Amino acid sequence: MSKRYRVTPIYTIESVYVPYVLIPLWQLKLRERYGIEVDKEIVKILVAARYSKSTWKWHRTAKRVADELIKRGISATHASQLAHKLVKAVATQ
Repeated sequence: MSKRYRVTPIYTIESVYVPYVLIPLWQLKLRERYGIEVDKEIVKILVAARYSKSTWKWHRTAKRVADELIKRGISATHASQLAHKLVKAVATQ
């Protein structure tokens, strides 16, 4: 028997299947509609929250995005405001 190799990566975030195609599409949507340039790691978090079935998903998502922005050197208040804006932009789609 030969081995099977996957051609495309499959992303799972907290047991939510995130198709690889959605990540660039959401980056494009956020760039066109809101003028926000977001990298892949943050978009993965946002897309996973968009397609998961959880009660507190938006609050946790905003916190995770804010933590990711703080790791990159943005102040805590500005990171929190930006995270809430990003979550609101994705939630209202």
